[in-house]
Amino acid sequence: MNFVNKLKGAAIAALILGFSTVGTVATAQQATTPPAQQGVQQNFSDADLKQFADASNRLMAVQQEGEKTMLGILQEEKLSIDKFNEMAQAHQQQKLAEVSATPEEMAAFNKAAQRMMEMQPAMQKEVETAIQKDGMTLQKYEQIMMAYRQDPALQERINKMMGQQ
Repeated sequence: MNFVNKLKGAAIAALILGFSTVGTVATAQQATTPPAQQGVQQNFSDADLKQFADASNRLMAVQQEGEKTMLGILQEEKLSIDKFNEMAQAHQQQKLAEVSATPEEMAAFNKAAQRMMEMQPAMQKEVETAIQKDGMTLQKYEQIMMAYRQDPALQERINKMMGQQ
């Protein structure tokens, strides 16, 4: 597993533990297409889509900074990314006691998890600021994100806008 994937794994594990930023907010380029949902607005202006693309690009930067910080925490606590991910998944499944870990690893995991939880309010604020910087509301961002996940043509339009940055 390469470094970037391990780093993303640490971020994913942290999110599994509940350290998410905005529950329904994800970067547009990483979104997957779920089954179509009823009542999702599809007619967004180019200005709305440009704001969404700009906000998504800013969110990616926020995510990368968060991942760097989490990796730093794991290094400071002398806990490998793989071990943290294993323990985080076990924690989510309420099976942490079943994980094969030394007392030192357990203490490091608890300390790292606590430090990451303490990051959440600041990360939440950064996400909101990134979305709202150009006047977009969280609600509008989420509406466009839902439409983006459903509509391949909209995905293509937004991805082109994001690539023009």
